[in-house]
Amino acid sequence: MLRSISFINIALAIVYFLLYLLDSTSYAMIGVFIVIAFSALTIRNIEKDIKPTTIYFILGFLELVFAAFLSVWTYNVILSSLEYDYFGNSWLYIGISISLITGIMIQAIAILTRRS
Repeated sequence: MLRSISFINIALAIVYFLLYLLDSTSYAMIGVFIVIAFSALTIRNIEKDIKPTTIYFILGFLELVFAAFLSVWTYNVILSSLEYDYFGNSWLYIGISISLITGIMIQAIAILTRRS
């Protein structure tokens, strides 16, 4: 399951990047790359049965920080969409963002509950 959710997180991060951050210069691009790097490390560790290193835990923490910021950004998009009564382009952003946040959280829980 952990390997599958890691692949899903990589795909969602790429979709999020391509749809919303391609023209952006924000720090969110760094968060997307952290999600991809952490998920790739997770897949590598599972396939080769490697114990996590310090960089793995640092990337994991930064990925959770990105998920928290993404939650705040999504919440603000929902509030502004409600305020202006406009959800035309917002639904796709909200859906992908919530999927990415959920994937990150499921991955974190699976890593914490995994027995090596």
